[in-house]
Amino acid sequence: MDDRADCSPIAPPTAPEVVEVLARHGYRMTRPRQAVVAAVLARRKPFTAEQVVTDLKVSDPGLGRATVYRTLEILASVDVLTRLLQPGGNPAYVVGSPGHRHHLVCSECGDTVAFTACPVDELVRDLTRDTEFAIHGHLIEVFGVCPGCQDDAPVGAATVVPALAS
Repeated sequence: MDDRADCSPIAPPTAPEVVEVLARHGYRMTRPRQAVVAAVLARRKPFTAEQVVTDLKVSDPGLGRATVYRTLEILASVDVLTRLLQPGGNPAYVVGSPGHRHHLVCSECGDTVAFTACPVDELVRDLTRDTEFAIHGHLIEVFGVCPGCQDDAPVGAATVVPALAS
């Protein structure tokens, strides 16, 4: 099988799809959750909980910080959001359709691309066998420079990409 087919970008979910996922997990779509979901789905780049709080202070000033944080945690628990580390090591969220996925993260603009190809399945099997760990998941974040940022770089300029911990 050609793995390149698994590397194509994954479209983010729509609001009705998020409502369906929440309902499948026993959550109702309350007005505050609806506001948070709308704010989250409007984002195309990784974001922090505080950025969502700031956005909603303007459009929904009565919505509390705790509600935003709880809703983000619910969305992460049902796999609508993924927590990831940005190149500087700061935690953020990114919207994605439920399912196993990994992310390419631009170290210049923060843009992300989700992909489903999983190059570590064999490694996980070997680690399980060799360590007797009951491995239940893994995260892969690949950092680089997106085509838009490459086009914006001055000719001859080198881009420094943060080193990943091994």
